[in-house]
Amino acid sequence: MRAIVIVPVVVWIAGLAVLTAYIFTDAASAVTHGFVAYYGAARLLVSGELGVSAYNDDWFRAYVQSITGTGVLEIFTPNPPMMALMAAPLAWLDHATARPLWLVASLCALAAASLALLRYRERADAPLTAAIVAIVLLNPSTFANLRTGQGYLFVFALLTGAALSVVTGHDRRAGIFLGLAFGLKSTGLPLLLLLVVARRWRAIQAFVVVVAATVGVTALLVDPDMWWRYPSTVSEFVNRPSGSVTAYQTTLGLFRRLCIADPVWNPHPAADCAAAAFTVPSILLAAAMLVTVVLARRSPTHLWAAAGVCLCELSMPAAAEPHFILFAVPLALLVLSPAMLAVFAVLYLVPLARTAQVFTDGWSVLAAYPRLYAVWLLWGLAVAAMLRYSPVADARATRSAGTVDAA
Repeated sequence: MRAIVIVPVVVWIAGLAVLTAYIFTDAASAVTHGFVAYYGAARLLVSGELGVSAYNDDWFRAYVQSITGTGVLEIFTPNPPMMALMAAPLAWLDHATARPLWLVASLCALAAASLALLRYRERADAPLTAAIVAIVLLNPSTFANLRTGQGYLFVFALLTGAALSVVTGHDRRAGIFLGLAFGLKSTGLPLLLLLVVARRWRAIQAFVVVVAATVGVTALLVDPDMWWRYPSTVSEFVNRPSGSVTAYQTTLGLFRRLCIADPVWNPHPAADCAAAAFTVPSILLAAAMLVTVVLARRSPTHLWAAAGVCLCELSMPAAAEPHFILFAVPLALLVLSPAMLAVFAVLYLVPLARTAQVFTDGWSVLAAYPRLYAVWLLWGLAVAAMLRYSPVADARATRSAGTVDAA
């Protein structure tokens, strides 16, 4: 038993060593998109200059180029105003100093969250933990976050804290973690809805307090008009023709790629079905949420928490490679067979750059969305496990017992 416990820890240490080496040999000194959005927004926030102009892509791009002295390309859209709080502690530093510190903090968040998930699996005596730890740490999403300085390792840590706190009954702590995830990056509403269904009122109260605090602090420093501009900015961003590129691994992105032609971004769609491109994804997501809510009433907490995090990912208006580190939460909460883990690993680890090059036109683009299929797979596995606790399963068990008694 001791050897079984030690192997995942050794894998965890080795994985972190690889990521540490990656930071200091490649990522720390680079100037890329990603971190400059957080850094630029934070500098604007602390100086009292963050306003509607940040949602003007040309204006914000020129601003980050001026503070970095480079030609880096980045936009603030479609982030909420509160996102600027994430890098606020680094706003007084120059970019060359702030970026390595941000990356180290990101790695620490990943280390803490992955260790917490490892410990959860060991306490549950779940199989394949070493393989899952390796996937959680050494995947394209992790490297994308560290390469560009994106903030989703922090979001991953917050959702991990929320999910594990819910599972272990620490509701107030769960609400704090989830409130921070939503307050900073507008992530986590499906999980909040499941908390309401489960009547976890302490978690909900803590969530409301934390979100109110993040909004309140931000409101003191930003242009009030920014709050009115934010919702329309998200809508406009989602509707941009560039939203059909396969880098955005969303259900909406897939249907737009299949159904809506654009001379620049999608010249050869599979069909002409623009109406379906927007209605079908909404119906699918609503149906998935409804199924999860219904089944959650009788299911173990870890199953609906896993399904809820999957829905958090699926409900994102735009999801690119860095976002998919969130997969690690349901992956660790669920017990997968070796075959299902292998299927998931293929979908999660295949290079998106390769699928984007090979599968570009017509129906072939169905093969260009492996990350999207991976999250739907995890959600489906969570729901399949939840079905065992449904009234239908109980009725079948009763009928089976009655048949045996009659025999």
